[in-house]
Amino acid sequence: MENRKREIYLTAFVLVALYLSLAENFIPKPFPWMKIGLSNIAVLVALEKFDSKFAVELVLLRIFIQGLMLGTLFTPGFIISFVAGTLTTIFMIGLYKFRKYLSLIAISSLSAFLHNLFQLIVVYFLMFRNVSLYSKSIMGFVWIFLIIGVGAGVITGFIGEKLNLRRSRIE
Repeated sequence: MENRKREIYLTAFVLVALYLSLAENFIPKPFPWMKIGLSNIAVLVALEKFDSKFAVELVLLRIFIQGLMLGTLFTPGFIISFVAGTLTTIFMIGLYKFRKYLSLIAISSLSAFLHNLFQLIVVYFLMFRNVSLYSKSIMGFVWIFLIIGVGAGVITGFIGEKLNLRRSRIE
């Protein structure tokens, strides 16, 4: 794909991902910090229609621009989002290599589980290193958080599947 056309597509995808990410703030959620991850629809489309480099650029640009827009750049929330988003995108790219065997729902739900797991690990190291993880209430929260994440991944994967993206790649 020629460079100018690629930049236009990347800009459009970043804007869509930003819009979806910011629009989810209006969706009621069980916990104030919890999001469905609608911006991952743009990542799934990017993997389906473009390539892994495009998807990584999309995620990094979305995280940085959103951090600038919300005034959270380099805060703990930004660090959590950056680490979990980057690692999960790399994992999603790995899963995407098996696309003929995996649906977007499977890729999205596995990635959502891993994203939430990475978030919890980063939160632990940033804020709760001295807290014992062996209490029932903490482990209960962790499992609920991970299960809700998988449910959210199923939703975003389902939307990605319904977009019927398998027609052709954009070159």
